[in-house]
Amino acid sequence: MQEQVVSDQEQPLSDQARQCRRLANVLTLTKQMLVHADKGEWENVTELELERRDDLSTCFAESTSIADSVLIAEAIAALLHLNEELMAKLKTAREVVMAQGIEYSRNLSAVGNYKAIEIDRS
Repeated sequence: MQEQVVSDQEQPLSDQARQCRRLANVLTLTKQMLVHADKGEWENVTELELERRDDLSTCFAESTSIADSVLIAEAIAALLHLNEELMAKLKTAREVVMAQGIEYSRNLSAVGNYKAIEIDRS
């Protein structure tokens, strides 16, 4: 029995199996992106997005069988849901950075005004 398992593993993957594996990898990468987004590790999110984009391009460049269309549709639905979560996190992070930028500008302006007052007193 074990010999058959080994021989099955040695056989090259079918196009269908490769496509399913790529879709699974895309979903895994997307989940990893969400974990990094939660930690504010946006550089890691960007790196994974590049890898994910390559897998998606390759995956959908190949034709799919009708039998696989339900599986692929479910994977795409899951991917879209995860993307919505990721975009929500990105929007929140962007708003935080914008607020920090506005606060920094206010502080810089206040420091400039303070220095101008000191110079006028001299």
